[in-house]
Amino acid sequence: MSASIIDGRAIANEVYEELNARISALKGAGVTPRIAIIHIGTDEMSKRYVTLKENASIRLGMECVTYHLVEDTAQERVMELIDRLNTDNSVHGVLVQMPLPEHMDTKLVLDSIDPAKDIDGLHFCNAGKLLNGDPAIVACTPRAVMRILDSIGIDVETKNAVVVGKSILVGRPIAVCFLNRNATISVCHTRTQNLGDITKNADILVVAAGSAGLIKADMVKEGAVVIDVGQTSIDGKLYGDVAFDEVAPKASFITKVTGGVGPMTVAMLMNNLVDCAEHTASEHK
Repeated sequence: MSASIIDGRAIANEVYEELNARISALKGAGVTPRIAIIHIGTDEMSKRYVTLKENASIRLGMECVTYHLVEDTAQERVMELIDRLNTDNSVHGVLVQMPLPEHMDTKLVLDSIDPAKDIDGLHFCNAGKLLNGDPAIVACTPRAVMRILDSIGIDVETKNAVVVGKSILVGRPIAVCFLNRNATISVCHTRTQNLGDITKNADILVVAAGSAGLIKADMVKEGAVVIDVGQTSIDGKLYGDVAFDEVAPKASFITKVTGGVGPMTVAMLMNNLVDCAEHTASEHK
């Protein structure tokens, strides 16, 4: 068996085609979706992600304003900016690029964003709604993973799904997304003992641990769907959490570290922005 490589860029383009019609309808109603991005510091990977998000919004004919702040910006100033953006009716989505400088309380900053503009889906209100199975703004990477599975025709109901990684950005919300679709879910992490004994029972394996090459061939079930979310930069080269060349021959479907989940995460961010703009437009009818 040789795995089918999942083309995240192609699926993202399908999402963009869907969004084009919705954005046109919003513009016809006098609403242009607008995102405000707050970027703090000089981290090169963060800069790259911000540029991808800016380019995607411009490509779709939406508006984007980015606030570049220096590393030692006071947390109070950041929260004051967020407060202004929360009350600006022209702004439909507010995003604070992660990671934040060490002197900032990430949870406090994220929770200061208006939940209705939280297009990253990280505010405790949206996380709580997701946990309850209620309609919510879902974090972009988990939403991307679920859309990928839908696009390749994988019905997750009754499947054994294993998520490696427990972050609030990726691992935990992905696990809840699986639960909400009636999958049987196990959540592991880099400190899980006998990790391979758990992962090799997975019909669907999602790896988001941030540990390059963590998952080897002997840790994967024959015919599993393998979604590699991890990205680690080593000497300027990106590595995934999955040892791709080893695992691909055993999997039925697999993503690569580039062109896989990454493009879809940006696409689902744009989807969340359009969702928020439509919600605002419906409230002001």
